[in-house]
Amino acid sequence: MNNKINIKYLLQGYITNSLTDAEKSQLLKALLNPEYIKEFAELIPVLYNKASEEDIVYDEEKVEMMIQTILKGNTSPGEPSALNNKYLRDTAAVSILCSAEEHVQVNLKDRFFLFLRNGWVRYAAAAVFLGSTGLYGYYRTGIFSAATVKEVAAKQTDPANDALPGSDKAILILSSGKKVLLDAAVQDVITDEGVSIHNNNGSLNYGKSNIVAYNTMETPKGGQYKLALSDGTIVWLNAASSITYPTSFPGKSRVVSITGEAYFEVAKNASKPFTVKTYKDEITVKGTSFNVNSYPDEPGIKTSLLEGLVEINQALLKPGNAYISGKIIKADLGKELAWKNGVFNFHHVKLADAMRQIARWYNVDVRYEGNVGEIELGGEIGRNLTLKQLLNGLQDKDIHFSLEDRLLTVSQL
Repeated sequence: MNNKINIKYLLQGYITNSLTDAEKSQLLKALLNPEYIKEFAELIPVLYNKASEEDIVYDEEKVEMMIQTILKGNTSPGEPSALNNKYLRDTAAVSILCSAEEHVQVNLKDRFFLFLRNGWVRYAAAAVFLGSTGLYGYYRTGIFSAATVKEVAAKQTDPANDALPGSDKAILILSSGKKVLLDAAVQDVITDEGVSIHNNNGSLNYGKSNIVAYNTMETPKGGQYKLALSDGTIVWLNAASSITYPTSFPGKSRVVSITGEAYFEVAKNASKPFTVKTYKDEITVKGTSFNVNSYPDEPGIKTSLLEGLVEINQALLKPGNAYISGKIIKADLGKELAWKNGVFNFHHVKLADAMRQIARWYNVDVRYEGNVGEIELGGEIGRNLTLKQLLNGLQDKDIHFSLEDRLLTVSQL
């Protein structure tokens, strides 16, 4: 091992986004040096705590081609340099994490492109996969650019047969009934009965207050939003969902109501339980992290617990478990929290179940021709791709998609 470059330090810094520009340059150059291949193979799974080095197959030719393109400064005038561009740095990291030929090449026999078989790859790549619309182009054609996902999507999208992915947008309904449009691009302060509500970068934040007024946040199809309640509880609201809550919690309990799907990180307060009401279940906690899926078109309300302790209809739920239709089952947290982390997780998911998620995120209606909905999928993909890009990955010899006026037809060939 060459002590001149501390690979472990550089990888840890990359994961935590704490590298200096000089260190980023060091890491990119180290990726091209065969001397460090074994060390990368040993360290990456250790740092991501997912598997052993035997799971890694390093395709040096593909990595070198991608990195060389990056180092040539594949940017437009006025854009940041390649080494400072987060998209390009992330793409470089994915080339190490996902460069094995069996992961990179388009392989539709599993009915999904980028079928990442090894668990460590899925989780390690998740954070960088989110900004990689260009990555799709690379795996399919060997070309990628430094454009942002929105720029790429705009260039590649024909409104007649494509749809953009969802984004941070919602509607805030104040206690007076007034509706305020929320958008990540808008920074402002909203007032309701003397309560100051800050909207900033796709997040709505309530400060501490003694005033009790009831607000509702609604996300449309194709929307999501983050909410910080006055007690410090953080809520992520998925598409086509809503939450009703007070602007403060002065009493002995904290109660909110939701429809659709939301992920909660509840501020701890042993003397003041936090209760989430759905159209059927009541979930009570004192401080914990959990996901609730209560869409009416899903088979049942599902509460999945990440940490803490949850009481649902007098049943106690422990971390790693889920409650659905009166039963406690083992939770697949990677799958159930995927939306919050910016990906679709379709491992062992029937096409019809996947299409409900897709319809909500891309704001389309779906109809089927034949029994195609029973086909099982596998794999993960970022939620930032355009609909056409995503469907190109799903489409194979058995499945065909056509989109017209936001009606998506799914048929079997």
